[in-house]
Amino acid sequence: MPEQTIHEFLAAPNWLTRDYVQQKLREYLKDGKLQLQRLYIKPATSNGENYASVMTRINVEYMDKNLLKHEDTYLIKTTFSGMDPAAHLLEQYGVYVREMDMYEEVLPKLAKIIQEELGDQRKMFAGTVNVDRERDSIMFEDMSLDKYTVADRIKQLDLSHTRLVLEKLAEFHAAGVALNEKQPGIYAKKYDRCFFNRHTRAYKPIMQNMLRALITSIEDDKLLHQRYAAKLNGVIDHIMEYSERAMELNEGDFATLCHGDLWTTNIMFNYLPNGRPNNMIFIDFQFSVWSSPAIDLHYFFSTSVQDELHNHKQTELVQFYYQKLVEALTKLKFGGHVPSLFEFQLQFQARAFYSIFCSLVFLPAMLHSGSEEFSIEKALSNSESDIALRVSIYKTAIFQKKLRTILPFFDHRGLLDEM
Repeated sequence: MPEQTIHEFLAAPNWLTRDYVQQKLREYLKDGKLQLQRLYIKPATSNGENYASVMTRINVEYMDKNLLKHEDTYLIKTTFSGMDPAAHLLEQYGVYVREMDMYEEVLPKLAKIIQEELGDQRKMFAGTVNVDRERDSIMFEDMSLDKYTVADRIKQLDLSHTRLVLEKLAEFHAAGVALNEKQPGIYAKKYDRCFFNRHTRAYKPIMQNMLRALITSIEDDKLLHQRYAAKLNGVIDHIMEYSERAMELNEGDFATLCHGDLWTTNIMFNYLPNGRPNNMIFIDFQFSVWSSPAIDLHYFFSTSVQDELHNHKQTELVQFYYQKLVEALTKLKFGGHVPSLFEFQLQFQARAFYSIFCSLVFLPAMLHSGSEEFSIEKALSNSESDIALRVSIYKTAIFQKKLRTILPFFDHRGLLDEM
């Protein structure tokens, strides 16, 4: 056997050894005679890029039971909740185990439904190689090998990207509810909380601090401040209550497994030679939740699509998604109630307040590109420097331009008023 080569970095967990990787590959590839010959380890993210987890890329060279040589690459995501400064908040939402549950228990089953019953052979998720709960880690396929990349979060998505996401999202939602029919209770308890839920309001200080920063950021604009400051102060008082109300399921609502955190950074695209998107996959499932698919739509429209689509095409895009959803549910012979388009549009409109926190709390942080890193800790902090940082991410030219459209958009719909 050739001499093993390992390049170790600070970010790589110390248990990630040759023997460990060889055993996991033997299990995944169902080859008890597989021999790992070389292992190259390198960080997949920069130091300080993520407190809560470390992404490690491993390149492997191995010989299978037929003595054929192979080279491959995998990603390993390891969560270090004990080292996360925001653990006291995030652990209340179950984020440290939910993604392991998704990759181990749910995503492989959804992938099978989509490929075998919907007949869509395109990937929708990175394949799960191994979930190691003892080490809080997930090993999965490295989709960059198939030239999957994340779109530009600043430019946001045009119509062709948006329609592709909605098409795949409809299949994801249809497969999610179909799996619940096959295995009743599969989502019970584990998928009952997203950013807003009946169990915890740990995000409340973040929501309120960010909205206060928004109000401060418009003090120099007398017209905006005069028109919206008082209303935004009212939103501060009700942000949790109204958002929780948007999460509640009413009798007759269509419900399914939602991604829960659907924005550009959690979507990867593959492209044709002409530059058009050919396929996309979803990543990062820490906030997956059983709820109305409308929450995924509002989150996605508010954070990820270009202004023309957000401001003028939402109703049309909801119809496009709905048509794809009904097509998928029909193929899957879904036995539950399929809402009419009118019913679904009402369901979408009833959850419009969900777009408030997406647009006014999360979006400015998502668009932040300054030299100083923004984080949950800085959103929570009451230090003068962190308060100033929060205000600064609202005062960027790109967000100020959006704000002049977003605020009237919400105001005309009564979403800034007491409800």
